[in-house]
Amino acid sequence: MEKWWKEHHIEGPVLLANRDNDMVLEERNQAIAHGDEVTPAQEQALNRSTRGAIKTAQIAGAIFNHKDDKKGHQDFFRDWWKKHVGTSFTFPDTSNNRFQSYCYASAALLLYLQFFRQFLEHLRITKQNGRLNHMESNLWKALHDSATLSELAILALYGEAVSYPYVEAIRSTSKSGKKQNMLDLGPLHQKVSTHIQTIITNPSNLLCENPSSDIASLEGNEWQHPDIFKSIKDLDLPYLKELLVAFFTGADETWTRFTSEFAPGGLIDTATTEERDLAWMPATNDENEGALGSFRKLIRQQPQLTMQAYNGLTMFFRNNTQLFMEAKFSTEEDYKFLHKLARETGSGEQAWRKAGVDYRDDKQHRLLEKRKKRQEKIQKNAERIAGIAIILDKAIVSNLKGNHLLDQIKIFKEAGAPNLHGSIPKLANDKRQALVDAVKLFEEGLWIIDRDEDWESDGEDFSFEDVDNATSDTDSD
Repeated sequence: MEKWWKEHHIEGPVLLANRDNDMVLEERNQAIAHGDEVTPAQEQALNRSTRGAIKTAQIAGAIFNHKDDKKGHQDFFRDWWKKHVGTSFTFPDTSNNRFQSYCYASAALLLYLQFFRQFLEHLRITKQNGRLNHMESNLWKALHDSATLSELAILALYGEAVSYPYVEAIRSTSKSGKKQNMLDLGPLHQKVSTHIQTIITNPSNLLCENPSSDIASLEGNEWQHPDIFKSIKDLDLPYLKELLVAFFTGADETWTRFTSEFAPGGLIDTATTEERDLAWMPATNDENEGALGSFRKLIRQQPQLTMQAYNGLTMFFRNNTQLFMEAKFSTEEDYKFLHKLARETGSGEQAWRKAGVDYRDDKQHRLLEKRKKRQEKIQKNAERIAGIAIILDKAIVSNLKGNHLLDQIKIFKEAGAPNLHGSIPKLANDKRQALVDAVKLFEEGLWIIDRDEDWESDGEDFSFEDVDNATSDTDSD
């Protein structure tokens, strides 16, 4: 959708910059109004600021259902909603990013748009200074911006037509009562692509006031939010058809990329039913999400717990290992064998951790050696430079080449030549000119040599024969 606004040179959703960038953008607008040049910092602030449906849903989640219960208005918001709307409601969890949360948030913002506006107005009135904070002001702007509402409408429609029925399909059990095998989802993914292309060809299937779920829903299920279509129609939003086609076109490209391993003729598609059963994988990541939460909780209680120990505990309780041991372990030797196996396998993680420390120690040693050699090289070079006489003859310095040229540049810089305070010129001709200029400034009495008198020379100990024997002149000196 963002690409579509730009390609058609149409003013898109209102910019929702954060507090810092908003101040810089205000300066940018004033600069443009006065005909001044826009600074790189102002341009960067514009590029880093976002807008549109996703940003609006993120801000709404941070205000109405923040993941940190010490931030946001979630508790008061639920109480206010219960009183003024008459139902219990928790805003979708966009502050903790979850699958479909933006689609749910978009639908909620459109279905109850007037109540969200009322709540923000209530916040403004009840604040001591009578003003919304920056985040609340951004949401207020977004909920009164027709382009942003159009993007929210497209996300809500996508959820109804594709996202909700897809997740319901992969969460369902097979006819045999077993959970879905992820490797069997190829036909469903192909169906998703076909359905999206049908919507692109016939956008009116979704944009009419009462679309048929038999036609416009992926699985023909009943609509999750049947009133959303009337809410969108009543708002009379601009560019809905064009945005829907643009969004679904991008969605089709992304689905094709994400499900490429299920393509016809591929390994999964050509595998037999038996092969897929042998490589069975869950269709969702629910179990991993639960395991991750359990791991984080246990690690907080026992920070010293290793990953291997956690995995062992998890398998012990999940597989009812205690019942197995009570039924099968009959002698002392069984337990001794188990203890021996635990010691052998348990040393693996310790070895891995030791290898990590050894690697860091080795890296530290190598870096110290490298720095030591660099310092020795610098010291030797400094001692060599200290033994070279400074040349205060323009005719000689204008013909220096190679290392002789570079050495004199360093000597003049150390001696305090005012035109060599900055970086050393890169090109050989520029270096020679810099030396000539330095000698000229010295002759004019504009600087004096900071080095010992022994370093000074009129050039008598340096002949043009030495210059001719110097290395060849290159631009990389």
